[in-house]
Amino acid sequence: MLKEKLVSRLPNIALFIDQAELAWGNIVNSAEGGREIKIGGFIYRKLPIRFNTRLKIFDYFRRFWSIEFSRRMLCNLKTIFFKGHLYVRVGDIGAVPIKVVSFRILTRTDRLLRIRAILSGSDKGNTVIFYSIKRSPNNLTIILRSKSLTDVRYRPCR
Repeated sequence: MLKEKLVSRLPNIALFIDQAELAWGNIVNSAEGGREIKIGGFIYRKLPIRFNTRLKIFDYFRRFWSIEFSRRMLCNLKTIFFKGHLYVRVGDIGAVPIKVVSFRILTRTDRLLRIRAILSGSDKGNTVIFYSIKRSPNNLTIILRSKSLTDVRYRPCR
């Protein structure tokens, strides 16, 4: 039964990776049209109620990413509290890989998938990204992503 459930979910891996890669941008884009403020030379936009606390944003990232990656992504959003509201820094991070063109499962165990995916969206063309994805009966969690140091969304925070 569990094996049948897992096999039926495998075609959804591309969709899962797409959603994970879009998560950071979804937060930033959710502030579109929100109140703008300028602090320290940077423009910030007020986040909607759906993402009006760091915990809500962290929980959203945790749908796809490990605790470590979720912390990195939250830190790299550069959010601030101003007059009781959460704001996110506005700015163009450039073209980043976000859409799965193709993928291949390199290894598959009961608890882990190693994936080689080709993603589009980068200004340098298609990009090969390797993922380690932890599997549990009810969800998938990305625990490792190659090229994280070159992508502003996933860089370790200082």
